[in-house]
Amino acid sequence: MEDVNRSFNMACKKWAELAHQIMNVTNPSTLTAPRDVLPPFDVYTMIAPVALGALLNACLFGGLVVQTYVYYTHFPNDHRAMKLTVAAILASQIAHMIGVSATLWKVAVSGYGNPLTLLIFPLGADVAILFTAITGALVGSSFAFRLWKLSKTRTLPLISLALCLLAQSIALTMTVKAFAMTSLVTFETDGQKLITLSLTSRLVCELTLTLSMVWYLRSQRSSTFSRTTTIIDRLVLWTLETGLITSLVVALVMSFFLAMKQNYIWVGIYANLATVNANSLLASLNGRLIFKSVPNESLNMNTLSSSSHGRGRKGQSVVINVTQTIGSTPNVFKYDEGEVQV
Repeated sequence: MEDVNRSFNMACKKWAELAHQIMNVTNPSTLTAPRDVLPPFDVYTMIAPVALGALLNACLFGGLVVQTYVYYTHFPNDHRAMKLTVAAILASQIAHMIGVSATLWKVAVSGYGNPLTLLIFPLGADVAILFTAITGALVGSSFAFRLWKLSKTRTLPLISLALCLLAQSIALTMTVKAFAMTSLVTFETDGQKLITLSLTSRLVCELTLTLSMVWYLRSQRSSTFSRTTTIIDRLVLWTLETGLITSLVVALVMSFFLAMKQNYIWVGIYANLATVNANSLLASLNGRLIFKSVPNESLNMNTLSSSSHGRGRKGQSVVINVTQTIGSTPNVFKYDEGEVQV
């Protein structure tokens, strides 16, 4: 084991020397300060984040597969568009998982002892970036559509959709640059503004969708009865939990990229962004299972005439139908307050 560690440390030193030589040859202006261009290699901040990120992504992918099975098992009557969207997200995540696994193999196995392989993103990482953008577009557009169905307005859903498309368009542009990159340092320096803009747009989009849905759900709370109020409270909590987790991951990626772009910590977190995003949508769809305990029948409330009226009237039966909207808007409930029977 000591021989392996000794050989790996020697390889790291050779990597640093060779990297400096390559940079000096390709860019003579770096002859005076090569150490400012390429930081010293550190296995704990270069290989470890990729390995941990890939392992966590595998766990999240397993959860996504289970959630997809639960969705198709319990909600076969959902709209075809939503079922196709879930299928597309799963297919995108399979490709994303393959890309992340290939990146781990390249960094920890085939490229072991040769840190020069970390001077550029492996091909698997480029594929992961591509399908992260695709998954983000599918999930973001689905949430924007649900917000439109919930709010019955177009302003916030269109703003959210525009931010989503902006973020994913920039991500696709960065994917093209990643495939053509010759130096990770140059890629991060030249693309810093675009990457920051993409992550900022995505963060604002996630927060807008989450907080807007919570606002509209809370606005319906005061006009409902106690049993329905409990349902709406559960919806609000569930929306916050699923939406803010994705926002937190985006914020972590952006923070580590701006503070420590010279290592792979932000890459390891970014590898899980798409899977967390996909899980948030499936968790929101499958969240309808918490209403299985509520019978799918009308909630009857009998209201007797007030004695202050001084008249003996028959009791009135106010039938309030609480029906769950099936389809792509699982968190939207329709309240038909009608049918007063005298």
